[in-house]
Amino acid sequence: MIAAEAQPQVQLRLAFNTESNRYEVLAKPDFSAKNFVWGPSQVSVVLPAEVANEPLAVRSTNVGDWADNSVVCGPESAKALDFHGVTSPGGKVDLVAGEEFVLFDFILKSGYVANVRLFDNLTDPNSGAPGMKGGDFQSYMADQRGNDYLRVNSQLVPLLVKNTAEGLALDADEAGKSIRVVAYPNPSAIGKFRLYLKGFPRDEVVRVEMTSRSGKPFQSFDEKVETLAGREINAPTTEDAFFIVTVNRPAFRQQFSQKVLIGE
Repeated sequence: MIAAEAQPQVQLRLAFNTESNRYEVLAKPDFSAKNFVWGPSQVSVVLPAEVANEPLAVRSTNVGDWADNSVVCGPESAKALDFHGVTSPGGKVDLVAGEEFVLFDFILKSGYVANVRLFDNLTDPNSGAPGMKGGDFQSYMADQRGNDYLRVNSQLVPLLVKNTAEGLALDADEAGKSIRVVAYPNPSAIGKFRLYLKGFPRDEVVRVEMTSRSGKPFQSFDEKVETLAGREINAPTTEDAFFIVTVNRPAFRQQFSQKVLIGE
């Protein structure tokens, strides 16, 4: 039984899982309850407008089926943002105080994308804002008595890697400061990695090179950013603790290099 004065809450946050290459909506209750009745719910996701205007590829993991049933892209009140209302009819779930679990997750075609977050009920456009088409994207979850338990962390989702996350341009011109290359997961425990490419035109062709710590070449290839970003790449076989991946931009005479650790 949950005491009313305890003001029970379920904290929600959005994280990016570098191993699975998926965004995860994580729930953490501050109370325990067997067969808790999680009622009809909506958890809204905010994406930058450059992401393709299509419903999220949602995978349900807990509390019924989740689906992206409401989408508004680049409304007049927030032209740089897209809004996705992910809803569920609810269900029963066992909650354990302090134990976080995945509510649902989703994948974006280009892997990690910057500036992804959960909807902020206080600052994001409401249903009456210009261009929102009457859509209410407030996140909520009510039990059988109508009590709303959700408390939402709407901070931007970071890309977490253990070593330095930002590739450094060998030339330090002004344009290069807006470009970023990150290899993930890092360390790579599964012998594969992906690349996050910030500030690269989608149709640009770059050269990817993998070398040993001593400069011995393992592999190189040319590919469009459109297909390279977020694509799984096989790591080279080496006895060293790391290898070096370099992304070259021949048209701009730029290079971005990063160590990728091997193993845990």
